[in-house]
Amino acid sequence: MLWETMQTSMGEVRVKAYGLVEFTRPAYVKVQTVVLCIMVAMVVFAFLWQPTGIWANPFFANLEWIILLFFCLEVGETVVMLGKFKARERALTPPGAGDPTRPPP
Repeated sequence: MLWETMQTSMGEVRVKAYGLVEFTRPAYVKVQTVVLCIMVAMVVFAFLWQPTGIWANPFFANLEWIILLFFCLEVGETVVMLGKFKARERALTPPGAGDPTRPPP
């Protein structure tokens, strides 16, 4: 099967993000944790900072909403990618084998 070639020797499924970079689930979660933490810090900064002087233009006046929009898009991308991981794992699991994410008893 084609998807079996995407499985590593350790049994971890790989998914391409934007068709460019292959990630395993643990690697993707680590990257997204860093990105989402940076985005939260940017949202907090943008809501606390009030532009004055030369910075008081429409772009910087709405900066908090622009950053919040990108944060929501990033969360949406995370949900979609984790769904792709789940679909690949389900496709690679033989029928009746149980949940691939749970270790055997």
